[in-house]
Formats: sequence, C-alpha cells, structure tokens
Amino acid sequence: MRWNRIRTKLITLLLIATIVPTMSTMVITYINNYQSLQERTLEENKKLIYQGKHNLQNMLHDLNQSSLFVYTNFEFFKMLERGYDDTYMEAQAYAVMQNIESSMRHVHQVYMYRNEVKRAILVAQSLPHRKYESEPYEPAANYAKQGIQIQPTYRSETYGFAPSTQWKPSVPVFTLHRPIYKVPSTKELGMLSIDVKLEAISEITDQLYEKDKEQLYIVDQNGLVLYTDDETLLGKPLQKPWLSDSLLTAETKGNFEHDNALYVHESIDSPIAQWTLVKEMPKKYLLQNTNRTLMFNMALLSISTLIIIGATLWISIRITKPIAQLMRYMNQIQAGKMNVNIQVDSHDEIGMMSKRFRDMMKTINDLIVQEYKLELANKTNQLKALQAQINPHFMNNALQSIGTLALKHDAPHIYSLLSAVAKMMRYSMYNNESTASLREEVDHVKAYLQLQGQRFEHAFEVELAIDPSTLSVIVPKMTLQPIVENYFKHGLDRTVQGGLLRITSRWHASDTLEISVQDNGFGIAPDKLTLLNEKLQAAGAPVPTKRSTIMYEPNHLLSNQEEEKSLYMDGDAPSEESVSGIGLINVMTRLQLFNSYPASMQVEAVVPHGTSVKILLKVGRETE
Repeated sequence: MRWNRIRTKLITLLLIATIVPTMSTMVITYINNYQSLQERTLEENKKLIYQGKHNLQNMLHDLNQSSLFVYTNFEFFKMLERGYDDTYMEAQAYAVMQNIESSMRHVHQVYMYRNEVKRAILVAQSLPHRKYESEPYEPAANYAKQGIQIQPTYRSETYGFAPSTQWKPSVPVFTLHRPIYKVPSTKELGMLSIDVKLEAISEITDQLYEKDKEQLYIVDQNGLVLYTDDETLLGKPLQKPWLSDSLLTAETKGNFEHDNALYVHESIDSPIAQWTLVKEMPKKYLLQNTNRTLMFNMALLSISTLIIIGATLWISIRITKPIAQLMRYMNQIQAGKMNVNIQVDSHDEIGMMSKRFRDMMKTINDLIVQEYKLELANKTNQLKALQAQINPHFMNNALQSIGTLALKHDAPHIYSLLSAVAKMMRYSMYNNESTASLREEVDHVKAYLQLQGQRFEHAFEVELAIDPSTLSVIVPKMTLQPIVENYFKHGLDRTVQGGLLRITSRWHASDTLEISVQDNGFGIAPDKLTLLNEKLQAAGAPVPTKRSTIMYEPNHLLSNQEEEKSLYMDGDAPSEESVSGIGLINVMTRLQLFNSYPASMQVEAVVPHGTSVKILLKVGRETE
C-alpha cells in the first residue's frame, strides 16, 4: 500500500478520525470511572469502618463492665477487702467469676488471684479450679502491674493450672488484665484476667471486609496485632511500611494510598484500650468492575474497529475505484490507444470528471480525425495528377523552355497559356500546404479559366465579383477549381455561344463567408439534384469518432465521386480520368474537416437553366 495514493490517505484519515476519538473517549471514561469509583469506595468504607469502630467500642465497653463485677458486687468486695477465707467466700468468688464468664458470649475463661490468701481461681467452661498457696501467674501479673491492660491476641493458657481432659482446646484469645484495688486507696487486693475469644472481634470485623480480596488489621498503641487473617502475625508487631506512630495515636482517622492499595483507618478509644482499625483494599480488586467495563468496552471497540475498517475500505474503494479506473484509461491513452472506451458508472463529482475526460478525448479524436481526413482528401485530390507525372521537374522545365521559344517566335499568347499551366502545376503539386487563402484560390481558378478559354474559344464568359475583404480568408486548397471544372465537364454547351460563369464571394454574416459559382449550362434533373444535395448533406455530417472508419474514408470519397458521374444530363458520363479525386462531395468533405464549425454546400437549379453551387463557411476574418 503506497502512501502517496488517495486510497491509502483516505483510509488512514478515516481510521484516525474514528479510532482516535473512540480510544480517547475510552481512556477519559476509564479515568473518570476509576476516580469516581475510588472516591465512592473510600466514602463507603469510611462509613463501614466507622460503624465497625463503634461496634468494637461497645464490645470493649461490655468487657470493661464485666470486669467491674468485682466492685459492683458489694458483698463480695467487702469480703475481699477484709480477707475472708471461708467456704462462703469461695462461693461468692465463684459466683462473681461465673457472672463475668456468662456476661459475654465470647468469654473463654476468668482468672482471679487474691494477694492476701495467695489463692488463684480459674473458672473455665463454668467449672472452678483453685490453687492454694501459689504465686500469681507471672505473665498476667506483669500486665496487671501496669494497670488496666489488654494483652494482644495469643493462644489461650491454663494460668499455671494442670490441664484437664474436660477443658476445651486452646483457642486465640485476647485478655483484659485488671488489678483489684482497695478503693479508694491504691492497695492491690489481687488481679483479674478475662480471656475473650478472638471470635468476639471476628464477628464484628467479618462484616467490614472481604477476606479473599481485602485485609483488616487491629493493632494496639504499641503496634502489636490483635486481629488479622494471618494467625502468624497475631500478638506480634505489625511490620508494614505504611504503619507509623502518627497512625497509632488516639483520635485519628482518615485514608491514604500506598503501593497500589487504598487504606482507611479509625482510632478505637476506650477506658481499657486504645486500638487502631485499618482496612487495606488492593486496587486490583477495587478496579475489577472498572476493568471488566474496560474489557467490555475494548471488545466493543474491537468490533466497532472491524466495522469501521470494513466500512472505511468499502467507502474508500467505492470512492477511489473510479479514479483508479480513470488512471488506467489515461495510461492506455498515454500508450497510444486513442480509441479507449471510457465507461462511467458513477454520477458524483468523479463521474462528472470522467465524463468530461471522455468528452475531451472525443474532441481530441475528432480533431485528429478531421486533420487526418483533410490531409487524406487533399492527397486523394492530387493522386491522379501525381500518377500522371513521370518527372514533375522535367515537365516544369519543359514548359519553361517552350515558353521561351514562344517568345522568340513572337507568340506571347502561347507563352501566357504555358505560364498558366505552370502556375497551376506549382499550386497543385509543389505546395505542401493543405490550405490556402481565397486570393490564392481565385488566382488558381483564373489560371485554369485562362486555359479553358483557349480550349473553348469564345464559348463562355466569366464574371468575378469577389469582395476584397474576403480574399484573406483561409480555405481548403482546391475548393473553387473542382466546382468550376464541373461546369466545363457537365454544364457547358459547346455548340452555342453565350455561356456564362459567375464567381462571387461576400460576407453572408459577420463571421460567415458565402462563395457562389453559378452557370447557365445544361443544369441537373430535379431528382438527381435532390439526390446530390442529400449526399452533400451527408458529407457535411459530424465526423465519426472511431479511428477505424478513417481507413475506409478515401474509398468512400471515391465512391461518392463515382456516383456523381450519373447526376448530369449531358448524356456522356465523364471519364474516370476526369473525376478521380475531383467532385463536389470531395470539396464538401474537406470543408467539413477543415473547420470546427459546420459548413454547408447547396446545389440549386437556375431559371431558365443552369446550376448554382453555394458554399457557406463560418470563419474568422483572418489576414494573410
């Protein structure tokens, strides 16, 4: 596909004009959809995380209230302050711890240690376990020394008690450690530890994210993980590049973007804990719907592109096919094939251009045919004379020698006749031009009439009425002489005197020359006169456009001249020699070929007898 072709440029332009806007629209739509989706997702998740924050705060509030049962049960608290150590006290302690266990559905076990009596009590699955004269469980004691603390998620333990087959397997829990003070003093009476199953958090957080696509983290103020899907991270510091100290501070919330993911965070503040809730949303999942829409649009674009390419090719070929066909016509014409049959199928501008080109070629062919036929007719007109010449130069020299001899013998009349013959020979045989001025035609006819006057002694008279302004008009060579010759061959009555031949020229209109040759000879029979005029009218018809007809035109001209033999009334048909290449139809044909304007020749009968040949030729007033 060459880039300098109209078809290639048109296809490229149409594809660019359709695909580029479509692709631009898709890109802009994708970006806008992505930004809109991101903003909408962030807004929705902020609301979702905010609701999760409140649910977790409520859970912590319930846990805190449960741990305060040791204070709200006044009877138990007084016995605890006074250090009672009897069966009733044991029963009260068990009742309080059982109330704590049953206060929350997800409490796994409750551990209490009394400092004064060094006694540890563990209530697991509503069953009490006691240990006397023991030290507090060290991990729990370490947390309780710091005040109210929540131990990050870990696997549940027995707090130093011997495991029992009645106990359930260890589960992930987080623990509230609360020291028990002798209020209003700060004296520690003991400590309370409440293990809460991680399910308490997961039941809340499961509604906040999609586990197979997103991540949710709950970390404390030290960055330790309380909740996440990956159990290997529980209770350990969260090693994430996006985690910062500012994110772990109280009363913070917001969103940020990191490593192709969006993050929404909320601070969970309560009297017993300060947590941070963080939701991670990878963009690849966030943009699934957008990418799905993009893929759908790409599929539509591919289909549209195929349709556009097909339509573009069809339109381009439909538009450029006539141009390519016209170029093929031009190449054939350039190769010399002038008679190309130019077919026009379209009616648009290209079709009009093809029609104009066809008309132009027709005009050019007409001009070529006209010039060819004019030249051929002139050559045919001279054929007989050329065939009769053995040596034209010899004949001319011989006539000059005879003329010189006539002058020596004092015979100027003979010299003038020889000069007329020589002049006629030079005009007809030695001038290669196919046209001549009317003045040259008249001079040639005068020389011819001079010879005919000598031949038919005093049998006719000649009148010349030539408008001087017409003498410079260019006409085909040998226009007048064949018409005048017909008078001597067919119209002149040799037995009587008084023959008259009148030759006139004038302006029929401002641009139309009228030449008339009139005689008072025998005339032509009416039926033959009509036939002759029909033939002359046919000879003046528009020139055929096909070059193939030119090959037969000379024979056609001769045949017309042959038929002309029978048109006159003198009874003696002219000899073959007298009409070869000579005739009215020959003259008419050359007049038509000579000029682009129509020419006409009319033969009329003259009253009482005679014939008039009138020529109308539309020409410009040219000078020599």
